[in-house]
Amino acid sequence: PVEYRTLCRVMRTIMSRISSDKASRRLEQMRRVLRTPMNIRTIKSSSSPGDVLSIGDQSITIRPAKCQELVPRLYVTDLLPQSTLRHLKWIMQKDLLGQDMFLIGPPGPLKRHLALQYCELTQKEVEYIALSRDTTEADLKQRREILNGTAHYIDQCAVRAATDGRVLIIEGIEKAERNVLPVLNNLLENRLIRLCCYSNS
Repeated sequence: PVEYRTLCRVMRTIMSRISSDKASRRLEQMRRVLRTPMNIRTIKSSSSPGDVLSIGDQSITIRPAKCQELVPRLYVTDLLPQSTLRHLKWIMQKDLLGQDMFLIGPPGPLKRHLALQYCELTQKEVEYIALSRDTTEADLKQRREILNGTAHYIDQCAVRAATDGRVLIIEGIEKAERNVLPVLNNLLENRLIRLCCYSNS
């Protein structure tokens, strides 16, 4: 019993030291973050075709959009909080790596606003779809419509984003039905989508 109590006392001491070390590391990280606030800078570049956008120590070249009406507007304010700038910096890092992003957070428009703010800053064209239980494959790929007595397949947001190099914002992924999930998985993982008929709509 004496050895067991001694061992328990030693273990408690070790665990308290480990937890205090973790807490001190977290506090030091928070001090570094608060000590060096980030800001957004847009630099005119003579070597690249567009301006250079910098958030903290990350930079990306802004390329002019072909369809300005598809670029978000009025989502970026003059004073963005540091928490938003950290999220935007993370999105920029993923963009530079060419990776997809999955934003997780509490219910509300914050996740969508972050994506639209980044697209406004970088002048990227956006295609948007909000998934629901009524969303079908045709809402993502192509819809069949009758024009002048002839059936045409009209490209939808996922196809337009893939063919025109736009950002596809998918909201409500948790509400997607089973028949839509394979289409999304094939699109996001393999960059493939099977169409009924290609249309230049």
